[in-house]
Parts: sequence; structure tokens; C-alpha cells
Amino acid sequence: MKTAVHFGAGKIGRGFIADLLHQTGYRIVFVDVVDALVDLVNKDHEYSLFLIDNNYEERVIDNVLAYNSIKEPENVIKAIGEAEVITTSVMASNLPKIAPLLAKGLKARVGKGLPKVTVMACENAMMGTNILKKAMLDSDNVTEAELDEVGVYPNTAVDRVVFDGEHHGKKGIEIGAAFELAIERGKLVGLAKEPIKGGEYVDDLAMYLQRKIYIVNCGHALSAYYGNVKGYTIVQDVLRTPELLDEVRGAMKESAAGLAKEFGFTKESLDNYMETMVVKRFTMPGLSDPVTRVGREPIRKISANDRIMGPANLCEKYGLENRQLLKGVACAMKFVNPEDAQAVKLQDYIAKNGAGAAIEKYTSAKAGSHMYEVILEEYNKLA
Repeated sequence: MKTAVHFGAGKIGRGFIADLLHQTGYRIVFVDVVDALVDLVNKDHEYSLFLIDNNYEERVIDNVLAYNSIKEPENVIKAIGEAEVITTSVMASNLPKIAPLLAKGLKARVGKGLPKVTVMACENAMMGTNILKKAMLDSDNVTEAELDEVGVYPNTAVDRVVFDGEHHGKKGIEIGAAFELAIERGKLVGLAKEPIKGGEYVDDLAMYLQRKIYIVNCGHALSAYYGNVKGYTIVQDVLRTPELLDEVRGAMKESAAGLAKEFGFTKESLDNYMETMVVKRFTMPGLSDPVTRVGREPIRKISANDRIMGPANLCEKYGLENRQLLKGVACAMKFVNPEDAQAVKLQDYIAKNGAGAAIEKYTSAKAGSHMYEVILEEYNKLA
């Protein structure tokens, strides 16, 4: 049986990436530093997933084992030597922590004439595998020539809802049917042309990363900001309110129009993506996102290239409508959360300098420009 090594035995690792690896026919070796997660996998060498969209139907992921990378590094290196595919879900900030051991494992494959292993960082980060490869090189445990001899390193774009759950008398992980795993096609070779079933193999990953940020992240954030000014505390309640859902959907449609113009996506594909990855996904049973959590760090989220102003700027570039997005910026400027440093900083700046100055400082829209005037107009309406 083919072997996959996966770094990260948390909910995303077991509920998303390992689910697809299992469906592809791999024996899965998890690597983690948390004893409780290693013990959980090794207790029965199987675990349960519950399909939220199918009345929590159970799916058993079997033929799995786990190693603690701190206590059992030699076992991890041996598993890497036997693997056809290596994946991660450890958070991008932790990639440098796993890189030294992974580099040693890949180094051990050098000169053995093995087929190239496919290594993919499946993280919520731009070009995460590039980050991982650089971290391996920085560890001084392997050279770039050695890495290229033994493996290929495609980047990915990933997204799926997973959470802990208990159904049918068992504990496990709840998973949504909708997911995204886009993989750079051009870096795959030989028998590894499609290493994971369910992946979407693409020629230009950047456009798919942009699609996720400008539709999924955009719609999620705007749900919080639109809802906040109306007094809502839970994002799902916002999306179940028809008039607010129409506003969120309208903003995402503006984003979609810009993406279609920039990258050539079809309107039909973007409409389907929007409904599946945002509307259906964020209103699924059991999901309850606090507005305060989803709306946190508003300064970052209204910056020029992020999830709201980014698509607004794209629409402006092509002369497309962007008022609903810009209204979202105005709503974000009304976001108050004493426990969020950026929200406090933004409100302090507006109080001292005025909304107009804040628009210029934080969105990069220049005074007198079309976008500046629309944001200010919408902000004053909210006042």
C-alpha cells in the first residue's frame, strides 16, 4: 500500500487532508509534537469523521498511525523514506519548526534512486510550500540540489470547515462537504501527476489563491462588519437574514466581476464557488462564528490589497461597480471591540483625526477619489 506522511494531527490534518489521502488509497503516518494527538491516532489506528451535510453520516479513516517528532525522529525519517507524498497542516508559522526533521528525512532518500516524493504544505498561506522549502534549506540539513533530486514541491490553496463532534456514540471530527485543494500542476512529475484525489490541479495557483481571498475571506469578513452595525453578534445569523445576505452576496458578486476580468474565470464558476464556499458553507448546522472573532484586525482587512479593498481596487481598475465592497469598508470602520488592538487603534484614530483621514491612512484611497468619496458617504450614512 502507498504511504503518505502528514505533519499535523489536529482537526485540519485528520479531517481534511488525511480524508483525501485515505480516499486516494494511502496508508497515513501522522507526525505531531502533542502526545495526546499521537495517542489518539494510535489508540485504534482509526478515527471517525461525520459528514455535516449528510446528517452526520460516519466515515471511518483507518490504516493510520502517528509518531511524536520530538521523541521518535528516526521513525519519522524512516517513514519519509517510504512515502509517495508528504503533506502538512501545522499552521504556516510552524513550518520552520518541522523543516529540519523533514529535511533530514528527504536527505536520507538521496542517491537511492527512489521515485520523487511530492511534498506539499497545505496551509492557509500564500505559496506555503515555497516557505517550507526555504525553511528546509535554512536548516542546513540538505542542499537545494538534493531536495530537487528526491522531490517536487507544488504550492497549494486550501479551505474546509472542520470541528470536533460526537455522533453515533463516538467522538470524531465534523466536516463540511465543500472544500478546496488547488495544487500547482506544473511542478508535478511522473506517477505523481495527481497525487491526491479531490484536488484541483491548476496551471496558475495565484489566481485561485486570489479567488479564495477575494470571495471567501471577503464574504466572511463583510458578514461580520455588515452584521456588527446592525447589532448582530453571530455571523451565521447575519447570513440567515435575507436583506443582509443580499448585501454580502452583492459585495461578493462585485469581487467576482473583478476576478473574471482579471483572470478569466467564468461567471457561472464564480457564482457556484460563492454559493458553495461561502453561503452554504458558513450557514451549515453547528457553525457559530462570533462577529467579534471574524471581524478582528479591521486595519489589516481594509488595507489596499486585502480581502475588501483588494477586490474594490480590482473593480476600480476595470471600471466596474464596487459600492457594496466600499460600504463594507465603511462598516469595518465602525467595528468596535475593546479586546481587539486594531479595532481600538482604528477607533482612536477616527476620534482624533476624522473618518476621512482614516480612509486615506488605512485604505490608501486618496482624498477626492471615487472610492474615498463612496466610503466616506457610506460611513456618514451609518453615523
